[in-house]
Amino acid sequence: MTTPTRATLEKALKSDKKLLKAATQIAEDLSSKAYDISTLAEELGFALSSPDMEERVAGTNLLSAVLVALPQDLLQERQLEFLSTFYMDRLRDHHNVMPAIIDGIDALVHMKALPPAQVPQILQSFFEHTTCQSQTRGDRTKLFNIFQYLTINFKKELQTMAGDFVYGLINSIDGERDPRNLDIIFTFMPEYLSTYPLLHLAEEMFEIFACYFPIDFNPSKQDPAAITRDELAAKLTNCLVANNEFAEGTVVLAIEKLESELLVAKLDSIELLHQAALKFPPSVLEPHFDQIWQALKTETFPGNDNEEILKASLKALSALLERASHLPDISHSYQSSILGVILPHLSDVNQRLFHPATGIALVCVAGDAPYAADKILNSFLLKLQATDVGPEQRIKIYHIVSQVYKLSALRDSLQKLDTTIRESLQDDVIASLRLIEQDGFDAKQEDLELQKASLSVLNESAPVLSEKQRALVYKALVQLISHPSIDLDFTVLTVSLGALQPVEVQSNFIDVCVRNFEIFSNFVKRKIYDNLLPLLPQMAFTQRILDLIMTQSFKNTSAEPIRLLALEALNKLLLLEDQRFIVDLQQESNLLHKLIELGQHTEGLSLQSLEQIAGALSRITQQLPLSEQSAIVSEYLPGLNLNVSADLYITKGLLGYLHKDIALDDHFDRLLTDLTQLSLSTDNEQLRVIAHHLLCSMVNKMESNPANLGKVKKITQQLKIAIKKGDVRAVEILAWVGKGLVVAGFDEAADIVGDLSDLLKHPSLSTAAALGFDIIAAEYPELDLPVVKFLYKQKLFHTIMGKMGSKLADYCVHHLKAFVYVLKATPQAVIKLNIEQLGPLLFKSLEEHNEAQSLCIALGICEKFVGQQDAYFQGHLAHLIPSCLELSKYKAQHTMQVRIAALQLLYDITKYPTFVLLPHKVDVTLALAAALDDPKRLVRNTAVKARNAWYLVGAASGN
Repeated sequence: MTTPTRATLEKALKSDKKLLKAATQIAEDLSSKAYDISTLAEELGFALSSPDMEERVAGTNLLSAVLVALPQDLLQERQLEFLSTFYMDRLRDHHNVMPAIIDGIDALVHMKALPPAQVPQILQSFFEHTTCQSQTRGDRTKLFNIFQYLTINFKKELQTMAGDFVYGLINSIDGERDPRNLDIIFTFMPEYLSTYPLLHLAEEMFEIFACYFPIDFNPSKQDPAAITRDELAAKLTNCLVANNEFAEGTVVLAIEKLESELLVAKLDSIELLHQAALKFPPSVLEPHFDQIWQALKTETFPGNDNEEILKASLKALSALLERASHLPDISHSYQSSILGVILPHLSDVNQRLFHPATGIALVCVAGDAPYAADKILNSFLLKLQATDVGPEQRIKIYHIVSQVYKLSALRDSLQKLDTTIRESLQDDVIASLRLIEQDGFDAKQEDLELQKASLSVLNESAPVLSEKQRALVYKALVQLISHPSIDLDFTVLTVSLGALQPVEVQSNFIDVCVRNFEIFSNFVKRKIYDNLLPLLPQMAFTQRILDLIMTQSFKNTSAEPIRLLALEALNKLLLLEDQRFIVDLQQESNLLHKLIELGQHTEGLSLQSLEQIAGALSRITQQLPLSEQSAIVSEYLPGLNLNVSADLYITKGLLGYLHKDIALDDHFDRLLTDLTQLSLSTDNEQLRVIAHHLLCSMVNKMESNPANLGKVKKITQQLKIAIKKGDVRAVEILAWVGKGLVVAGFDEAADIVGDLSDLLKHPSLSTAAALGFDIIAAEYPELDLPVVKFLYKQKLFHTIMGKMGSKLADYCVHHLKAFVYVLKATPQAVIKLNIEQLGPLLFKSLEEHNEAQSLCIALGICEKFVGQQDAYFQGHLAHLIPSCLELSKYKAQHTMQVRIAALQLLYDITKYPTFVLLPHKVDVTLALAAALDDPKRLVRNTAVKARNAWYLVGAASGN
């Protein structure tokens, strides 16, 4: 394009729209080297130097707009020197020209070839000829962004300005009130303050920020990107602790504002002290520590009623002590000041100041464990050695002592504690634990609290117990585990001692338990298993504990209750240990074979023992490689007779969690037939559940081929024949088969869904058919369904709507019940897409007063939508509110859960706009009066909440 002429430029200056269009075009021409920017400046000179102020504004705007649109690497150093000189000169111009000048300077400082030496000159000119605070809010924003950019990228050049830049920056910030600009300032200034020398202006700089503390403003609700008060407060705090020269002023400011009655001011002040402790070196803060401690003591001792203030104060105090912990002189000075106040109050647990004193004491230990812990523990020891200390006082002291030990261990200081104090305390704790050895000990719950507290101390002090003390502890543990009625958990202690002293634990605890195992009661045997299993991962004890479990599980002479305990322990072991351990255990002891032999050849095994055998088989099988899983199935499955309870449980163990890639085609037909016949014929509900789960899992995992599908079809035909004869069990079996097919995404599932749908009008099987839909839709965590079709829940929904849609229009109660069961499993997004069709059915299901389960499901679905203030439900409150009111009344069919759900839904409805609720307010408020007298307390509580919410609808402070 040709060089712009005065005529074209004059035309461009007539409106903002034309100016921006011209600027864009000129920038493109300059980028393509059509002409030089000096040519543009020469042609634009008439406007830039015009005596008419408005023309100068327009000309400068055009030049700045061109600079903004140019690539940052286009202009050369000589050109940028010329332009920066022009803009510095223009800083003397009328204030109306200033916005355009600021835009130009902003573009210039971002140019890559700008000579660094120009930056101080630009800033000097700006500070000399104008002020930041005389500009509009938007221009101040640009200036603060410029300052931020320059402090990051031109540090060396700015430091040559010495105090001039610091002073200019102070003047620019002073008086700023816009939160968005303050956010910019508070964001970049901490880095600046910590890296640039403030010289003699440190105090003035601090005061600039101190005047904003504490931050007090409410962000606009209409601003989607509003700055929160807390965010701004946190950034201001960072500024106030950014320079060590601010330390004295920061402490004085925080303590002054801490006296405020406003919660937010107190919290901000405490957080300022916390950050000061983290940022300022202890040597800088030490002269002010007494002031800080006195201020924080007011909030912590006796303590503030506000838990938030108390927690924040302790956090700040903790930071102070932790930072000083590596400087013994300062740390001990701090600790002495604090401990001198709190130690006298640790001697009497009944004093009002005991609790706050212990909180501060623990903070001291966290800060300097070796110094503080000895003094605190000695105070407790002196109290415990007194003659008037009762069990309640001991319990409170022990709980604090255990925390002192724990914090000391975390600071690697447990071994550094005074041995005399430590051992005396531990002797007292062990003596309390050994009270159980006395013949007249009464094992009531309140008496055991002392033993629990004793164990909490020993858990933490295990590494520093003396040999003599450990011997007494072992005796107490043996007494505890063999006690005929006490059951205390001390596994943490035995695990710790086992890792530290394996030989002692083996001889003094494990061997004693194993040697006397046979003579103990079943209650004690269970305790032994529970306490030995956590020790099993320690190699020193693994074989000894395994031998006990294996012996008691597989010994021919074991009584059934004893064997059941051992099998339960075996299952816990298999659940606790990892795959490698289980595989090694199987290879070394052939555990699977032993379990199967036990189940098949042991007379008098209870179903509970068989359940434990099945669980162990399942856990072992699923940890083995696929090749071994396949070999085990091929070896054992053909010989299992599913009509025998033991064989059924073994089948459950082998197949329940078998990998889906292992084909069962050779056994599939027999398993389907036998499991179906078993379920149809047995009256034992436990066996039927196993059969159902196996059927469902097998169908889910089967390979989709004509042979397998034909076998499933044969079974379903048999079930249909039984259904025609009125067999309720056949309906349930059909639902379980259908569930496996639905989850795996088989098309054949639609036929079963259709069959169940047809049965919903059957005179005697309708209830079973409705429950069948619950089986298909519900989640069963214990059921292994590894083949899960993507979006199968959505497909199930659409399948059922296709089969039942027309029938739902007739509002058959069983159709509605089945429909609600399906909706429970349907993703909310799918329900929302079909709400116009489903809404009336949901409302009708509430009006029909079905059984409690389906009512709770329907109310829960409605509550999710109402909680989101869904527009559809807002338009149908006239249907929803009367149903909820009716369901909230005390009636036989309205269980407590139904009444609570209905009342909760009524409460959630009050979140809708007031104009929607007002027509219903009087009726609802009157109707809810009955629920206030409900016989169940939880219902009454929900009724009060709902009625209060409705009563406040339309109130000045409410909706």
